[in-house]
Amino acid sequence: MNTADRRAEIINILLVRRRITAKELADEFHVTVRTIQNDIQALSLGFPIYTKQGGDGGIFVGENYKPFMNTLTTLELKVLQEMYELAEGIHKKVLFQIICKYGPDKLEL
Repeated sequence: MNTADRRAEIINILLVRRRITAKELADEFHVTVRTIQNDIQALSLGFPIYTKQGGDGGIFVGENYKPFMNTLTTLELKVLQEMYELAEGIHKKVLFQIICKYGPDKLEL
């Protein structure tokens, strides 16, 4: 994975998880924590990303930041929610990521 792809995926991860540590990202991408710190520094120039140290610290994306307008219709969202309820394992995880990525900001699953 090249730098641009990794940074794009970091943004996607932050949009879904909202908080993650540099160590977790480094482990996930098989790079050093320093590489992740460089990525975050570069990304923070164009995205509302911030870091916080301490026990409840990590890397965060701005609470109200969402790069896309909701692109799911009401029917599409309803079908995905129904599928999510029936899904298990990786399928449930992927459906959750899709709903979080393209669904409304406040959604109870």
